Order: sequence, then C-alpha cells, then structure tokens
Amino acid sequence: MPRETKTHRILRLILFLSSSYPKTKEECITFMEIKSSAFYCYCNLLRDTGFDIQQTGGKYRIEYQEKNQHILSDLLHFNEEETYLLSCCIDDLGEKSGCAFKLKQKLVSFLNQDKAIESYIRKEKTAIVQFLRKAQQTKKQILLLNYSSGNSQTVRNRMVEPFEFKDDFNLVWAFDTGLKMNRQFKICRIEDISETPFPWEYERMHRSLPVDIFRNTGELNKQVEFRLNLRAKNLLTEEYPLSAKYLTQKSANQFVFKTLVAKYEGPGRFVLGIAEDIQLIGDEGFLDFVKLKIKKCQNIF
Repeated sequence: MPRETKTHRILRLILFLSSSYPKTKEECITFMEIKSSAFYCYCNLLRDTGFDIQQTGGKYRIEYQEKNQHILSDLLHFNEEETYLLSCCIDDLGEKSGCAFKLKQKLVSFLNQDKAIESYIRKEKTAIVQFLRKAQQTKKQILLLNYSSGNSQTVRNRMVEPFEFKDDFNLVWAFDTGLKMNRQFKICRIEDISETPFPWEYERMHRSLPVDIFRNTGELNKQVEFRLNLRAKNLLTEEYPLSAKYLTQKSANQFVFKTLVAKYEGPGRFVLGIAEDIQLIGDEGFLDFVKLKIKKCQNIF
C-alpha cells in the first residue's frame, strides 16, 4: 500500500489552503487526518519556506502577491491523486542524491509566474479562458453564451462569477447567478463569452466542491463498501491510486474497500466491470443503484 509521506501532507495542505475560500483549523485537521499540534507545525513550516498563511476570524488561507494566483491548482493542476503519487516519487529519490530537494525547489519556483499559463493553454480555447480569468481577477460577472449542459440537456446563456479553474483549464468553477449555486462548467461547452460591467454579488457563497477518488465532484456524502479479491484490488489501485488508503486486507486474497464518494456512478462502473470478483456490502443506496443498473442492462440485448 502506498505510504502517505510528509511531502504529500505538505502539498495537500498547500492545495487546501490555496483554494477558493478560507478553511478552519478543524476543516484542515479533518481533511489531512492529523492532530491539532501537527497542523500548527505544518503552518510554521510553510511560513518558514516563504508561504504567506493568513488567519482571519479563525480561518486560514495562503495568500499570494498577486490576487487569485492559485498556482498549484490553476497552473500545475495537481489534484489529490497526482499530489499523492508525486510526493511518493519525490521521496523515493532519496535526500542523499539532492534530487528531491532540487525538485521541491522547482515546484516552488512556479509561484506567481502568470506568463507560463498563456503557453500552457491550447490556442483554440485561449480567448475564452483569458476572458474567464480576467473576470476572476477583476471580480466581475460574465455571460457564458450558448452553454451546452449535459445535466439539464439544454443550450442557453448563463450569467456566472468564475472563481477557480480545474483540470488543465478544461473546467471552471463559477457561481451561477440564475440558479444561485456553485457549478462546474466545461470550457469546451462554452460557445462564446460576453463581458459585463457587473461586479460579483455572491463572493461569500463561492465554494468549489471536493473530488472523490473516482474523480467525481460533489459532497462526499455517499458511502460504498465491497469485498474484492486480489485481482480486483490490483485493478482498483492501478486505476484509482488513492483507493489504497481505504483498503483493508482480510486474507491473502480478500480485501474490503470502504469510503465516501460524491456519486455512485464511479464505483458503480468499476464493480459492474468486474462483477465476478466483487461482493457488495453497502450502503443501501449503492446497492439500489447497482441493482437498477443491472436491470437497465437487460435492455441492451
């Protein structure tokens, strides 16, 4: 099972405190699964290495010299899974060679280099992304023209307040002023952009949601649990590396996987793909989801 290293925990804290809203100490402790004393040690370590950690009203966040410079999330786009693998690789290099230290320094060197973003974005979506970034930096509302929604199966204009990019600038988190809620918008589904003079009205409500280990976005409020053999366990950890943290070995050829997810679709696709190697345990919502999928599969024939 891959280990969670100190490097991994530090990178996770940087990402967590660099996101769109400040976090309480309790949120950080729960997210990182550490003790209260360790949280303060990590904060002091980041301050000693040059990170500007601000605390206001009992909430913490990392501030950058330029506004809205979420470097690790906007430029490098390290999600938790990538951070986990990267930290393990860095520590495997070994401190004696000096490579690990140099690599960590190079990561920090990316801070506040906004020009690198222009060369990173593909040309065909540069204009739309740059308009969205401008609206993010100036805190202005912007109109997405003819946005094609996969959820509602509609194509219509959306007035939004963009505040955070994800997935290599393929996604943007924004507050939909019509629906009065935060949503993810895919850049490829935006036909065009229309700038507006209107300032943000709902900044206090801006919040990006977490991503579960199956890479689905939403509140982690659905539990899944199932038994799996060694073959299924290997496939699970190869396709979703973070799943290793939620596996318990019962015997040489039997494991139990249990975690919280945002949607049943991710684990549902996995278990149905290798159903002969898996035994479902729960929860009831997940069992009902899989039963319904199996019933619908009969219509294929």
